[in-house]
Amino acid sequence: MKPTSRKSSIALAAAVASLAVLATACGGSDDSGKSSGTGTAAEPVKISYWSWMPGTKDMTAEFNKTHKNIQVTYSEIPAGLAGGYDKLGKAVKAGNAPDVVNAEYQALPDLVTQGLLKDSSAELGDTVKSYSPEAVQSLVTLGGKTWAAPYDVGPQTLYYRTDLFKKYGVEVPKTWDDFKTAAEKVKSASKGKARMTSFWGDDTATWAGLVQQAGGKWYASEGDSWKVDIASPETKKVADYWKDLVTSDLVYNDVSWSPESTKKYTDGSAVAYLGAAWSAGGLKTSYPKQAGNWAEAPLPNWGTASTGSAGGSSFAITKDSKKAAAAAEFIKWATTDKAAVKARLAAGTSSGLPANEDLRATAKGTFDAKFYGGQDIYALAGDQVKTIPTGWVWSPTHNSTSVSLTAALGKVKATGDFWSAFQAGQKAAEKSITDRGLKLAK
Repeated sequence: MKPTSRKSSIALAAAVASLAVLATACGGSDDSGKSSGTGTAAEPVKISYWSWMPGTKDMTAEFNKTHKNIQVTYSEIPAGLAGGYDKLGKAVKAGNAPDVVNAEYQALPDLVTQGLLKDSSAELGDTVKSYSPEAVQSLVTLGGKTWAAPYDVGPQTLYYRTDLFKKYGVEVPKTWDDFKTAAEKVKSASKGKARMTSFWGDDTATWAGLVQQAGGKWYASEGDSWKVDIASPETKKVADYWKDLVTSDLVYNDVSWSPESTKKYTDGSAVAYLGAAWSAGGLKTSYPKQAGNWAEAPLPNWGTASTGSAGGSSFAITKDSKKAAAAAEFIKWATTDKAAVKARLAAGTSSGLPANEDLRATAKGTFDAKFYGGQDIYALAGDQVKTIPTGWVWSPTHNSTSVSLTAALGKVKATGDFWSAFQAGQKAAEKSITDRGLKLAK
């Protein structure tokens, strides 16, 4: 998600530092990985890597071809909150965790305070500082320690069917008022056969980005305490907006990633898609017959150019890895080497926007943009990164909060009463923080 400001980073560091005992248990001061070396061609160091992210298997294969002193065994796991993080937690407890794992930015504070990751300041700190803007560094730096290396950032954008926009006489919306007007026109011009978008009312990541764009901040650290503001005026503003579109039957209100939603894009009854920079590869893979009929635009805003952030991932070394040096070499390559980007994007299934700006030209050259009519989607997404509001942080218990909030949002799907779900999410977040033994600001 969006990079935090320096002030927010310092505050977050203070909050995490208050968990000194727990942080120590994360393996931060352990030197066991330093003696692992990086092997030889005759006896390579073998490390394991878990991921669910598109292109990472191909990327690993490329590394193994070109690095004879280190060999990586790749294993695909479920997406983070779909079971991947639980699997990691159980593996760490059982003593059979992988050496390297991908982690989303919003999950990092949670994984760190659970003691699942290694303090990798010695192995990755200097590298992260060398290629990653300070704002992105703050997403992987907790308590003054580096816990992961950033890979990509996910500014939210709008994807749309150029052929259907033309058919229905719709202009690309610049504001959310424009978006509603366009939605009304799509419904009318299609004689009720199409809607502007298949809105994922149960997707917490989408909501978080929309609230961030509106100026809200779900969490903040105050000294050694955490403040929760999920049920904020900004959240209500966004929730009310989408309730209006849902109850007015101007958008579909589907379960995220569902077959029902996919069908609407397949048959053209949904003409625009609220996504992020990484969505470009998924759309291309899911709807190949629509090549040349899609384009990307900035997300509609509230009157001032800005966007939220959804997702974004990093590479981390797990708590008890005995091969931290080799793991770090693999991570450095994955986040800074052009060959890694080429291998990851070559299949066209991934379109992640590198956090390392030096790799974006390579990403653009590797990704076949014919699906988007040759549009430079990397330039557009890169420009949007600059408009993401600063100051957003994630709580150490957001993973569990996300599960609770997703369930609450699912319950109000039929009515579109999203605001009540966020009120429930507020209570769930406060409880998860106190249940973890952390202080809650009054």
